[in-house]
Amino acid sequence: MKMKKRIAASVIALSLLAPSTALGAYQAEVTHGVNFRWAPSTTEGGIHRMLNKGEPVTILEEINNYWFKVKTQEGMVGYISSNDKYTKYVSDITSTSNSGTITRGVNFRWTPQVANNKIGFISRGSVVEVLEITNSYWVKVKHNGYIGYISSNYISHSASPSQPSTGWGNSSKADAIISTAQSLMGKVSYEYGERIPSRFIFDCSSFTEYVFEKHGVSLKWGTRYQKSAGSYVSKSSLQRGDLVFFDTNDNGSINHVGIYMGGGQFIHNKPSADGVAIDSLNSGYWDRKYETARRVL
Repeated sequence: MKMKKRIAASVIALSLLAPSTALGAYQAEVTHGVNFRWAPSTTEGGIHRMLNKGEPVTILEEINNYWFKVKTQEGMVGYISSNDKYTKYVSDITSTSNSGTITRGVNFRWTPQVANNKIGFISRGSVVEVLEITNSYWVKVKHNGYIGYISSNYISHSASPSQPSTGWGNSSKADAIISTAQSLMGKVSYEYGERIPSRFIFDCSSFTEYVFEKHGVSLKWGTRYQKSAGSYVSKSSLQRGDLVFFDTNDNGSINHVGIYMGGGQFIHNKPSADGVAIDSLNSGYWDRKYETARRVL
């Protein structure tokens, strides 16, 4: 395990983050409950959930001396502390990679989403190592010792690295919708009965309408319309991108909606948070308020 957790050899100037160290993916087991975060930071990376002792994970890369990028057994990618007490090595994973050529200058990012996460810029004509086709929008690559993501529109490659399996269906559109919703965390404000995209002010259903519209899926504004969109799906059969509905007033009427992310989690524009948040669908408040779900993809 000590060999797996080797220290990154260089430091990025004027940055607290060291460059990613390519470990070669390997299987590990959580040995002590640890927070699973959206970004490698305790201040900027919101907590997705707690990874429990005994839970299997795939260690994808070592971001720096403090953080691992990992994938859970459900396919969710995020970050955990690299402290030895939280994980133990189980086995190596054999992976293949191929080269690709940048066809137009492109931003190089830490995560597969448009947010404040730029590593740098890759110029046209540069040759990169293609590690993974993340979905139809993003490609995971290695460039100048860094591992990150670029838009699939800006690279040409003839080889076909394996597609990651999410375990929640194979909808690349669902991945893109969820990525867009996540990118709006900290930017959106909640206001009942409002839809002001220019100022990122929405209620719960105008938020889902806005996010789905970005990816060519038309929804009407209002839970009374969205609760009848698409087709019914049971809670036990939920897939990423499904709409989930709630009765927060306990009066038999649906008045709140969110987007299922997989792994028992959903993302929504939340009044009490005055913005976009991620919550559990299977425990606590939202489990008690859950009513139904619709599949619109």
